[in-house]
Amino acid sequence: MSLPLRAENNPKFYSRFKWLGLGAIAFMFYCLYDGYINYPDQQVRGVALMELAEEILPNDKKKEIAQAGHGAHDAYQLIKKQLPDFPELKEAWEAKATAEGWLLAPPAKLRTEGDILGQYVMAGFAGLGGLWFLFTVWRTNGRWFELNENGITSRWGESFSLDQVTAIDKKQWRDKGIARLRYQGANGRQRTFVIDNYKYHKKTTDRIFYLIEQHVGVDKIVGGKPEVDSDAAPTPDMTPVDA
Repeated sequence: MSLPLRAENNPKFYSRFKWLGLGAIAFMFYCLYDGYINYPDQQVRGVALMELAEEILPNDKKKEIAQAGHGAHDAYQLIKKQLPDFPELKEAWEAKATAEGWLLAPPAKLRTEGDILGQYVMAGFAGLGGLWFLFTVWRTNGRWFELNENGITSRWGESFSLDQVTAIDKKQWRDKGIARLRYQGANGRQRTFVIDNYKYHKKTTDRIFYLIEQHVGVDKIVGGKPEVDSDAAPTPDMTPVDA
């Protein structure tokens, strides 16, 4: 391969970010629906059942329910579960539900203001996460870096000559395909350029990395061994063949 060699962005790597982003946005709308419509409706119906129970159930039964649970949520679950055992309460509840146009079945839980607020909080986090994933896909779309006669150049404006490279860190290369080029910037500050053969076209990235090592010198490699020339002709098999 002759220079320049350009490693283009690998869209398959970022496809997961797109689906994660879309999934997070969908979950955000689900939480907003619960917080704005579903949970308030359940809250109104649950409170109505508790108020009817307070009016209709005898004191001894209310005391028994209060002692059997731990707070309003547990009391509500006991009342809902035992509703068929309280004919007067059941009749009053069904009349209320019919008049209001509600479902006859009481809500699964007694929703509170805290539950509603929690849905808005989750929606906020899901929305921020979804936007971050989608922004990452948009920001990295069409990215590339290349090796040319002057050194390394990237679409995002970072460039340096190979003579500026002071070290090649390969600690994550074998397991994750990530290598870091440490180089001396124009202002004298130490900078790092990351090469990732998952985010970019693997074959081209690997070839660029091999050529970088050859130019910079294998003595500057830390955390790994030098790459093998993938374009070299295979070594002939010298294994003796039995006659």
